Amino acid sequence: MRTFLLLLLVSGNVFAQSAVQIVSAEFGLFDTSDPRATIFEPATVIPHKEGQRYGWIIQLRTKKRSVEVREEYLLPTVASEAGATMSPDGQKLEIPLPKRHQVSQRQLVPVRGQIIGEWAIGPGEPTGKRHLQVIIEGQVGGSFEYEVR
Repeated sequence: MRTFLLLLLVSGNVFAQSAVQIVSAEFGLFDTSDPRATIFEPATVIPHKEGQRYGWIIQLRTKKRSVEVREEYLLPTVASEAGATMSPDGQKLEIPLPKRHQVSQRQLVPVRGQIIGEWAIGPGEPTGKRHLQVIIEGQVGGSFEYEVR
């Protein structure tokens, strides 16, 4: 009986050490104009300018060396007359459903309790509203609504 209790206490302690606690999550713009520092500014509108960097910062508590991060995001929906999704050259875009829902999965190493996901506006990237959900070790770490315009 004592061995069972000791095993239960040890396994409970291991589980507690591997847990991840989300402290905060923000989405916005990264400014890298100063080579000595990257500045993050919370935002929900991303300028449709090639090279504009944007993404999220999530503050967490964990004793794990790295965490599994899964990003699920929707690209703009099918073009409509009222709010058409437009390409940079002014053409209406229709993005097939399989390409609208994208997933990336990776291991990230927390630095000073933070993990970061970052992208840049690419050539020909469409404008429109998007939804991004960041899942960390199986739990939602952040859910962000934003618009590229």
